[in-house]
Amino acid sequence: MNSAGRTVSFTREGCLGVVTLNNPPLNKIGAALIADLVRAISDVEESAGLRAVVIRGEGDVFSAGADVALFSGLGAEQMRPLVDSFLRLGSRIEALPFPTLAAVHGTCIAGSLELALFCDLIWAAEGTTLGLPETTLGIVPLAGGVERVAARAGVGRARTIALAGGSHTAEDFAAWGVIDRVLPAADLHQKAQRFALRLADGPTLAYAAVKELTRTYTQGGVAAADALLLETAVGLFDTADARNGIQSYLDSGPGHSTFIGS
Repeated sequence: MNSAGRTVSFTREGCLGVVTLNNPPLNKIGAALIADLVRAISDVEESAGLRAVVIRGEGDVFSAGADVALFSGLGAEQMRPLVDSFLRLGSRIEALPFPTLAAVHGTCIAGSLELALFCDLIWAAEGTTLGLPETTLGIVPLAGGVERVAARAGVGRARTIALAGGSHTAEDFAAWGVIDRVLPAADLHQKAQRFALRLADGPTLAYAAVKELTRTYTQGGVAAADALLLETAVGLFDTADARNGIQSYLDSGPGHSTFIGS
């Protein structure tokens, strides 16, 4: 827990925001952490000039998932608003108009894996344990983990991971396409932050268009995304970033553009 008594903190470095889970020893997701995470995402949404966000965990693990004691004695009527609130939080993370990267280490299972799946990119430290073990409790992943794994790695892989309910290595998850990169544990946070800073210096409006196109594809398929493409792709040609990027390429070749996010 940080000095302000919160289990989640939000800080920023220039145009990069960092959201950190800090609920030792396992960063378990309980009522307090959910409330603090909602507050941190509100800070992200209200923080002018942000162009990328990293979500990470303090301590030995990213998070061991939900505090199962939270579910004890609760029936469907009591669980519905809890599940709904976490799904709505996930929708807010997914709707952020800039890249988001989850940097996970140690343990990232159940609700914490679902939190990572709300992000655009997931990087993991070598040796990280990941999984969706909810079926071993007689329930299912409650924050969209099954469908988000399916969107990344296919229905068959999602079904296998959720039905087995076991733990998997970061290397397996990367090979299956569930996560994007595996790094030595000592390098994870530094390299994730460096990469996110690079994204924060990139063409923010183009990144937002990519996010919107992929979201539209998952909801309506290729035809729906193509229909959106005509509007979003053409609109980018009126942005300063596109004009500067094209001119920089013509003047100096690729990789020399400077983007301002507009």
